[in-house]
Amino acid sequence: MSREKTLALAVLAEQEKVLHGGPCEQMSHPYQAALYTSGHLLCGGVLVHPLWVLTAAHCKKPNLRVYLGKHNIHERESFQEESSVVRAVPHPRYNAATHDQDIMLLRLRRPASLSDRIHPLALETDCSANHTTCHILGWGKTQDGDFPNTIQCAYVHLVPREKCMQAYPDQITRNMVCAGDEKHGKDSCQGDSGGPLVCGDRLRGLISWGNIPCGSREKPGVYTDVCRYGQWIQRTVQADGF
Repeated sequence: MSREKTLALAVLAEQEKVLHGGPCEQMSHPYQAALYTSGHLLCGGVLVHPLWVLTAAHCKKPNLRVYLGKHNIHERESFQEESSVVRAVPHPRYNAATHDQDIMLLRLRRPASLSDRIHPLALETDCSANHTTCHILGWGKTQDGDFPNTIQCAYVHLVPREKCMQAYPDQITRNMVCAGDEKHGKDSCQGDSGGPLVCGDRLRGLISWGNIPCGSREKPGVYTDVCRYGQWIQRTVQADGF
């Protein structure tokens, strides 16, 4: 792979947002996590176990803090929880240049207090599942270029693998799944990395990378295909004694 292509791919990883979406309902995302570094929003994440948050490997930074139960990230909400990260476990075969295996587990310092505001999301285990409608969410940039106060949601569709490979020649691996919206260009972009692609009330993907600019009708967003990582997630959690 050429240096120019490698650099272009690296830039793509930093360009995720929920574009052309709208505000999420306040109680609709109890699994959503907000990852902060140095007091600033870095990425999204997904609570998959009281002690573990799943996110993208390219979101790894020192001194991460995780907020759960958040809706408005600029207000202190009575139901929110905050935790430091005691261990980050990126997939051992994560490739930053190609975004392959872009998945990471974060072990929280203390278990989340589960409620209707904070609750894990089940993982998709069937890679053949082909839901017609999925949704993405996050606090990333909106189409006007601003970062919203409240979390935004957008509906997207899984894109056939062949079509995704045509949109991104020689860049799509078997560990990636594509989703987008040909009619309105709904997409993820800067600030949403590591957040969920939810299909059929299960976690199907993690926001990984995509086209620049975001929201292209021809080029869908690219997500880490979570259905391929059930055993790795289970082994990592169990190795911790839970």
